[in-house]
Amino acid sequence: MIGAQSNRVGLGSNRKVQDADILKSFIRQDENDKYKIHVMNLEMQNECLDIGDFCIPLALKWRTLIHDWSPALLKFYLNAFQMTLPDQSNLVRWGKSTEKKLAISVERQLELLNICWWDVSLSVARVQKEITTNERSVGFVREGTRATKSNVKPYSILKAASDWTIMMDTYEKQYKIPEDICASASRPDIFLFSRILKRVVMIELTVPWETNIPKDHTIKVNKYYELTNELTRNRFVVDLYAVEVGARGITAKSLYNLLKDLSLSRTHINSFLERTSKAALVGSFQIWLGRERSLDSGGERITRVS
Repeated sequence: MIGAQSNRVGLGSNRKVQDADILKSFIRQDENDKYKIHVMNLEMQNECLDIGDFCIPLALKWRTLIHDWSPALLKFYLNAFQMTLPDQSNLVRWGKSTEKKLAISVERQLELLNICWWDVSLSVARVQKEITTNERSVGFVREGTRATKSNVKPYSILKAASDWTIMMDTYEKQYKIPEDICASASRPDIFLFSRILKRVVMIELTVPWETNIPKDHTIKVNKYYELTNELTRNRFVVDLYAVEVGARGITAKSLYNLLKDLSLSRTHINSFLERTSKAALVGSFQIWLGRERSLDSGGERITRVS
C-alpha cells in the first residue's frame, strides 16, 4: 500500500517534521560540536579525531561484548583507546613511579604485531575457491511486470582467470617469486599471479599505531616501487594493495577496498573485518601482558584467532 504506515506508534500517529524537531537537531549538532572541541583540547585522547578519515570505526555489538570478548580484553581495549593503560610513561605521569627509562615503548610493542596476514590469505583463498560460485539474490517484481536482468556485474580481480597461484611465507619456509615472472628478492606478504592474464596482485599488511597508518601506507607503497616497475617491464599488470589494521583493532579503509575488489559479499567482508580486528586486538593484548619480558629472550608464539 502506497503511503501506508510502517512503524509501531499506532494508527494516525504519523506527523510531519515540525519546527521543534528541526530546532532539536540543531541543538544536538551544537552539543556534538562542543564535545569535539573538548576532545581537541585534550593532550592524549584527541587522536580519535585524526583516524576517522582513513579508518573504519569498530562496530561493537552486544554479541561481541557478551560472548566473544573477555572482560579483560574489553578493559584493555577501552584503556588503550583512552590512553590510560598503566604503562611506564603513564605511571610516571600519575606519580606512581619515578623510573622513566623503558626497554621498549608500548606503542613500539604494538607495532611489532604482524599476525593478521594469515586471515588475509584465508580470505584470498576463499575467493579463489568461490570463483565459479554464482550468488543470486531474490529481487522484488511488481505485479504485472517482468523481472529484468542486470548487466552490471561487480568488479573482481580474480574471476577473470582460474590459474591464480597464491604465494606467502610460512613459519617453516619462505617463498620466492618465480624467475620467469620476475627475478627479485622482494617478498610481499601475499603474492598472487596468473600467467594467462599476465597479472600480479601483491598484498602487503602493516599493523601500526592507528595515527601512523597514512605514513606507513606510503612507506609500504614506496617499498615495492622497484618490484612494480620490474613486473611492468615484464609485461605484467600489477595491483599493489598496501593494507593496514590498527594495533587496537581499527581497520583501515584500504583493507575494505581490497576485500571489495576481491568481490567478497558484504556478509563475508563484515565477518572478515570483525575477525581481523579481533586478531589484532588479541595480539596486542598478549604483547601487553608480556611487556615485562625481554623481546630477545624468546617466548610463546602468538596464535591465530579462530
